[in-house]
Amino acid sequence: MASTSQIVGALLARLRGAAPQLTVEYYAGAEDDYPLAHPRGAALLCLRGSQFGPLRDGYGQVRTLQLAITVLLNQRDAGLGDCDALDAIRRACLGFAPPDCQPAWLLSETFLGYRDGVARYAIALATDTLQVTEADLEPVIMLNAVSYEEQP
Repeated sequence: MASTSQIVGALLARLRGAAPQLTVEYYAGAEDDYPLAHPRGAALLCLRGSQFGPLRDGYGQVRTLQLAITVLLNQRDAGLGDCDALDAIRRACLGFAPPDCQPAWLLSETFLGYRDGVARYAIALATDTLQVTEADLEPVIMLNAVSYEEQP
């Protein structure tokens, strides 16, 4: 099973390809604390948490990962330019299946406001994967030698 960091890494790579005009990175802090240096803006991915289904057969359960992308767009891209960046990010996310996950779906999109020359949006999405228990394997008897003689 893919680790959480592999799943997040795959989504970051997908976003970078879809929105090359923006800085795309993992950022779990408050968007107001992000040091926006890119002249056009940034897309900040964050893991919001997970929900788990019931334990199945004692070995695993469905895990729904919830992720958020905060999009920061500098003033010169405010207005209709916002729509293009948001469209590209939504298209990149919807239906994308990170490693060992089901295709992602969108949950919401919210305009967070316009402050200090930056328009701020939040896009929430989710994907399902499996959380599997660590299994203790029974000892395996190793084949040490092969004899070509027939045994009675």
